[in-house]
Amino acid sequence: MRYVVFHPWRAAGVVLVGIVLGTGAFYVYVLNHAFGAIAIEEFDPDAARNAIEAAPAPVVTGTTIYDFQIVDPDFDVNADPLDLINSQIESIPDPRNFSPHSFGEPIPDDLFESYLLIGTDESGFLADSIILALQPSDRGAPIMVSLPRDLYVWNLCKGTFTRLNTGLGGCKGVASGSELMAIMVEDYTGIPVDHLARINFGGFARLVDTMGGITVCVDYPTRDAKAHLDIPTSGCQRVDGATALGWVRSRHTEQLRGEGEWIQVAGSDFARQNRQQDVLFQLAARAARFSSPATLASRLAAVSSSVRLDSSWSFGQAVSAAWRYRGISKSSVNRFTIEIINIKTPLGAAVLLPAKPFMEHLEAVHPLS
Repeated sequence: MRYVVFHPWRAAGVVLVGIVLGTGAFYVYVLNHAFGAIAIEEFDPDAARNAIEAAPAPVVTGTTIYDFQIVDPDFDVNADPLDLINSQIESIPDPRNFSPHSFGEPIPDDLFESYLLIGTDESGFLADSIILALQPSDRGAPIMVSLPRDLYVWNLCKGTFTRLNTGLGGCKGVASGSELMAIMVEDYTGIPVDHLARINFGGFARLVDTMGGITVCVDYPTRDAKAHLDIPTSGCQRVDGATALGWVRSRHTEQLRGEGEWIQVAGSDFARQNRQQDVLFQLAARAARFSSPATLASRLAAVSSSVRLDSSWSFGQAVSAAWRYRGISKSSVNRFTIEIINIKTPLGAAVLLPAKPFMEHLEAVHPLS
């Protein structure tokens, strides 16, 4: 007591430091608790690749690649989004002759820190949104590209081409869905995947709600019954998580024009990709408003039950990555679009072949030499 009386400022300083340390410890506890609720899955794509290659080769039966048809440019590649290509196995003597651009030239792992972000459908076994983010090791601008879910690439597990999004089903007994997705993305891009995160539809909607919604701009009232999208008025407006989810998923968008007639507008994976990226940038802008670790913890807790992270992430890495990219803007990110060729398989499924090498796309925004 005498120390307090004769040294009031020192005593106040001790109390203040104690409060700060105690509060900081509480925030760390809250953050750790929120992070602990997130599902972590083992993630070792290299080991999974070795296991797949060591397993007996899949039995290849069915039609040949020469039965494929090039599709008219105006063909609706989204006509049947539930058509699964992995029920079909083609006899492909030399897959590189069929689709050489489905195989990427290996790119040194130390050139980029790579993040694969996946949004899954209700089943959890199909990827509805696939985004690859790259942070160059030379401290250049981040790079972002959306990979079409219908991109026709090599599936090491099945020994044939499949849609990219089917990789989330995994390879029974040897590779998880996340590991097979990483292998397929690496085989296509040439870039090893360092980190992976996936979130389901429910978690996405909750995240948008927790962040206070997003802004959507439409020229006419807009709807899509299949995506549960209903925007009754035109203009820019704040929407909730459910509407935001419909907005980024919509493949059969209709707009109310003229004399009360609903007109289906052109829809494609590329329109959806632009919407998905736009929403990510809006959420990043809102994340920049975090006022304290407690606020960050509440955001994590809102989606923790709907998120899966790979086992290479530590608590510090996840929080550090989120903090590093909060507030990131479109203008500060190099983005590009995958050029594709529409084809139909012998079973009538609409898929997308890469029209040029991934490295050619990448070097247009970030020269490698």
